[in-house]
Amino acid sequence: MNSTKFARYSLLIALTSVICFGSLALKNTVQKLEGELKAINYSIQSDIKTIHVLKAEWSHLNNPGRLRKLAAKHISLNPIQAEQIINYSELPFNHESGDSRKIAARKNISNHAEHNRELKRLTGAHR
Repeated sequence: MNSTKFARYSLLIALTSVICFGSLALKNTVQKLEGELKAINYSIQSDIKTIHVLKAEWSHLNNPGRLRKLAAKHISLNPIQAEQIINYSELPFNHESGDSRKIAARKNISNHAEHNRELKRLTGAHR
């Protein structure tokens, strides 16, 4: 009977030791995971703040009034003249050689500009 009691107590002590060791290991794992979660949450909050700042900077940089002032200061653009607008069909095609393309393009553009001047003259006469 002594050996049965001893075996029972040994088994109880071993089982208690395994449960305590398992609980300790589980506690350490949970603490480690909580630390990782805290670091990830901090990183997310930091990224959200950075995105907020970048959106504010983007809004400032794309402000139409600011862009208008910068364009007026750095780019000298004039309004589009009617002579500058041509149809796609008046452009030279790629299968033409280099010099003939340039000559054809100049001819097409000058013909179109002449046509536009004629239209301006005619519309000016009716007004």
